[in-house]
Amino acid sequence: MTAFQFIANCFDIWAKIAPRLRARAYFLRTGICFKRIGVHAKIYGAGKMTVGARVSLGDFCWIEAVAHYGGQEYHPRLVLGDDVSVSDLTHISCVQSISIGDGCLLGSKIYIGDHNHGSTRDIAEMLNVTPARRPLGDAAEIKIGDRVWICDGAVILAGTRIASGSIVGANSVVSLSVDRPALIAGIPARVIRYLDNCPTK
Repeated sequence: MTAFQFIANCFDIWAKIAPRLRARAYFLRTGICFKRIGVHAKIYGAGKMTVGARVSLGDFCWIEAVAHYGGQEYHPRLVLGDDVSVSDLTHISCVQSISIGDGCLLGSKIYIGDHNHGSTRDIAEMLNVTPARRPLGDAAEIKIGDRVWICDGAVILAGTRIASGSIVGANSVVSLSVDRPALIAGIPARVIRYLDNCPTK
């Protein structure tokens, strides 16, 4: 083995160990146990989260349960089930309720948020207010069932409900309620086909 190969092997070993060490350090600080946490992951509002067993976060993830913003108080509930795997650069932002079921796989560059910056109901009044200073509005529960695969670049908006076993196509923008396993895709997303063998309603 050359010196270069030895160094490369050391880096490979460290790349496998470091996310587990970060998860252990986070557990000691907050009492919440992740399986692994990638580099530069940001986790806010741990006291408002329930995290199941063997949950993994990729690099540059941003997971937040927002209790205070812009002088407003919120009561978020963010639930990640067992064996949830969240890939790199994914942002989950909760002010009301987001639940992600057991065994879900979330690709990279996904956004899941149960609110907006401002409300579409009073947008005319907000036009002269920068988006970052608008109160968080239009909050509605997001519920993602078990074993859902959300592909890269998808956006899951407030009020969305996705049935267990569903697949969300890459780069989809989802704001719908689906009570059967389905392939969901598009902008805006729609049901492409159902994945169970039941006849279409």
